[in-house]
Amino acid sequence: MGKKRRRYQAYRESSSEDELDSRTINTRIVAISVDRRRVLTVSSSPIKMLPRGSIAAGVEPNHGLHAISEGDPDFGFHSDHDLNGTDNVIVRPMAKRYQASDAPLQEWAGRGDRSGFHQEYLLEDLRLESRGEADSASPCLCGELDEDGEKKEDVYRCEDCFGLVLLCRECCIAQHQQLPLHIIKMWNGRFFQRTTLKELGLVVRLGHSDCVCPERGHVHFLVIHVNGVHHVNVTFCGCERRISHRQQLLRSDWYPSTVYQPQTACTRRVLEHFHVLTLSSKVSALEYYKSLERLTDNTGIETPKSRYAAFLRMVRQYRHTLMVKRAGFSNLEDENVTPRAGDLALTCPACPHPSINLPDNWESVDPSMRFLYFLILAMDANFRLKNRLRSSDTADPGLHTGLAYFVPNEEYKSHILKHISSCSGFKSLAHAETKFLNGLRATGVGLCICARHEFVRPNGAGDLQKGEQYCNMDYIFFSSLAPLLVLTVIISYDIACQWKLNLLKRMAEIPEHLQVPLTTATLAFIFGIPKFHCPAHDIKCATPHSLNLMPGVGRTDGEGIERNWAEMNRVANSTKEMGPGSRHDTLDDHFGHHNWRKYVGLGTLLKVKLRLAIVERDRQKAAWEEFNNVVSDTQQGEWLKLAEDWECDKNLPNPYINVKHALTEAQVRTQLIDDEKSAAALGNAHPHETTPSEFIILALTLEESQRRVKLDLANGFLAKDSQRVTLQQRRMVLQRQIERLRSIQSVYMVGIESWLAEVANESLEEPEDINLWFPSSFTRIRRTEMCRNDIADIEAKLRESQCRDALNKLGNQLRTKTHCIKQRNTNIRGQRANTRANALIDRLTTKIDASAAKYRAARKALWKLRGDGDWMHELRELKPDDIRGPGESASGEIEEENGKVRAGSRRRSKKATEATRRGLGEGYKTISWIWTIGGVTNGDDDLTLNNALRVEWLKARARVKRWGEEVLLLKEEMRRVLEFLRWKKSWWEVRSTSTSEAVIGRGIGAYALRQADVHGRLLIHFTNLWSAEESPDVSAQEDFLEDEDDEDDA
Repeated sequence: MGKKRRRYQAYRESSSEDELDSRTINTRIVAISVDRRRVLTVSSSPIKMLPRGSIAAGVEPNHGLHAISEGDPDFGFHSDHDLNGTDNVIVRPMAKRYQASDAPLQEWAGRGDRSGFHQEYLLEDLRLESRGEADSASPCLCGELDEDGEKKEDVYRCEDCFGLVLLCRECCIAQHQQLPLHIIKMWNGRFFQRTTLKELGLVVRLGHSDCVCPERGHVHFLVIHVNGVHHVNVTFCGCERRISHRQQLLRSDWYPSTVYQPQTACTRRVLEHFHVLTLSSKVSALEYYKSLERLTDNTGIETPKSRYAAFLRMVRQYRHTLMVKRAGFSNLEDENVTPRAGDLALTCPACPHPSINLPDNWESVDPSMRFLYFLILAMDANFRLKNRLRSSDTADPGLHTGLAYFVPNEEYKSHILKHISSCSGFKSLAHAETKFLNGLRATGVGLCICARHEFVRPNGAGDLQKGEQYCNMDYIFFSSLAPLLVLTVIISYDIACQWKLNLLKRMAEIPEHLQVPLTTATLAFIFGIPKFHCPAHDIKCATPHSLNLMPGVGRTDGEGIERNWAEMNRVANSTKEMGPGSRHDTLDDHFGHHNWRKYVGLGTLLKVKLRLAIVERDRQKAAWEEFNNVVSDTQQGEWLKLAEDWECDKNLPNPYINVKHALTEAQVRTQLIDDEKSAAALGNAHPHETTPSEFIILALTLEESQRRVKLDLANGFLAKDSQRVTLQQRRMVLQRQIERLRSIQSVYMVGIESWLAEVANESLEEPEDINLWFPSSFTRIRRTEMCRNDIADIEAKLRESQCRDALNKLGNQLRTKTHCIKQRNTNIRGQRANTRANALIDRLTTKIDASAAKYRAARKALWKLRGDGDWMHELRELKPDDIRGPGESASGEIEEENGKVRAGSRRRSKKATEATRRGLGEGYKTISWIWTIGGVTNGDDDLTLNNALRVEWLKARARVKRWGEEVLLLKEEMRRVLEFLRWKKSWWEVRSTSTSEAVIGRGIGAYALRQADVHGRLLIHFTNLWSAEESPDVSAQEDFLEDEDDEDDA
């Protein structure tokens, strides 16, 4: 191994004090080669922040240091001694330090003996409180004289203009003719106090500039701007060329609060600022308006009269206008171009849209590739988005309800009333049944989104009046689907297994224009359950609806709607108190913002997903090929046929379920007792009226009673005085049963009395602590000497069945706990409700601990009776990390699907990132062994082994299939996005030609061309972003088809 090269920093000999004080060093790294014959130089950063005093006086950066060769006279760094003797080289290696960028706050605040800069900043801030260099009033720079012949004083300063220049009154007014909303302060001889341009005499003239007949506006006219609420003196044009006051305001970029005689206006900047801020941070209008009031006067003494109601109204109108404008509608009164249901919604460009982004022959594509044109939807309900009985539809109608994301109101209500009661309106319904519905117009919102890209579907949202009823979800589903233009629709819904029943019958009850032809619906609809919810269902229900096993869905998880709720829940508190129309408009706006962020983020999203999918596809394919090496071709062909037949007809036996032939504990007990009765009928009498199996069953029952008493004591259930009587009663019963057991035990276990007298003193123990002395409690030799009538074999059979029962019960309890935790995290709010939910979860945890303890005790006894053997492959050691639900990580945490750094963010949370790194989920195959037990043995012809291998082989095949589909789906989605953007760009360009009057037409054309340019730039950006990835070429599809052919040949 060669010697490590030494590194030094070299500096020139002369330096100015200013350079030393700045501690800014330009250096080159000097490195001596391993053979010590060459000196290498490496340029370092031009800015090296070094500690004070680390550079000797008289040394400055060496800007001209060059590489030294062997022939140079300066060459000679052959030893540390020579190096130390060099005056212009600092021997100690310098550590790289970038103080200003590595720790800027410490640099500002100071560290160690350095004071930092915070004092300087404070003094400069205080300096701005004064007049600066001029400590008293001085003449204005304009040099004009006042009425007394004195030069006008510069006592006014604008806080928004650059430079904070002091001006006289006339100069200040002149400078702000086009800036009437700046904040002005006046020097009163002692300090600066706030004033207004209105008080200085500024008049804002609206209309045309040469108006000769101005009309004065309201004396208390207010304008709301991003820097506060302003009193403004406005005049309107009143001559024969006048237009309405509202139009004069609008053309000045001020938004009027009313259509007649407005007294308040908002600037477009404040509307835009609030709109973007509330969409991004979910800040409420009240909080924002209060902030503007505090900017105006933070003491509250001279705050202008509140215009909060007017501000709300203007924001709502602005939102509606912006939504209509962005949808490309410029004439709301022409019936030919009026937006129809869902037209104001932003649609997903990656989903299939016939005649827009699908190829011409998409309907006749090869059946194996038809999944590329599936429409995959997800549905769910959210009970956080409640709405109280505030206002009414008449007093507060929605401006565009039914035109964007919410379903049309009147049709929807009529449909719901059919399923409730014709004599019960929505208001009385809201008070019915339960206290949790009191005072609520809506108990939540039902939603339908595209499952792969998480766009809210047009007309895909609707209020829930009384929980998640089928009538609500049916209408929302068919509204978001109409018209059905694709061949297949996959619906992911957490209760799809129940909701799909009679769906086609219920379809006849919705409006006719939303219905799908019955024959089409029968063939087109495929139902699945989201992956996170699926394990909570029974296996016979979960497997047929599993997205992991469903052909054509790729790696769609169906949980994107939960991530959507995480974002929408942040507006729940503000929308809860709104009227019905205002709430719909607000939620529509937030749904639109959500869709737009997804729209512009598709480039990065699809790129990252494709990279992951390609790597995982290859990994899963290699693992499956290795699996195929240990499975015969005959078995592969048989299993493949079973899977394909089941995929076509779910009524056939499910090949993904391992049929277990093990008996339960109750069945084993019954079988043993029946065998003993048959033996007794043949004359084989038992030495005691209690048969051997009944004796062991009694002992196991007592063991379970002891375990329950111990568990109750450990959890404090029997700690109160009122419960001690119950404890004593249980102990007395237990003691009597143990005494009965001992009398029977003396018959079947020879010498047990002497053994108990020798090793046990049961009179000093509580009944729950007494050792029952099963056959498994003794060594093999002593067990052979003592036990009669095969009671050891009987115990072994019962212990094995006990293990299986405990595991089954443990699995059911873990499923229930997982479901309860998800229900609590998603839908339950408030201390009282959370306390009850946590109490339920705690009780389930206690039951889980009891089942685990029972399994461990039974397995330990079984091991003592049988020793090591094949049974240990299935009944493994139960470790704490193994006791987790199907949706839990190895650490015991249930990963939330809405785990983002923040709502609306594309960055994943640390928990979600760590879960991916560790490979969690069915696609990565990490699950506790308790969910995979199947009785695998070593016999090649054993039925259970064959079943277990079949299930694992088919699941491995399904993983390969899903990842292969995912790669192809992502490539197809990339192609569809580019085609959609090209179409949308052309769509906007067509709308750039307008028949409206000249000025309006030019505005319409300019806006349409701007939107076309946005989509054109997105098209270029996505194309460049994806150019390095695998293109959606034919070869990838051919590889997929070759894999299909290989399976057919198997």
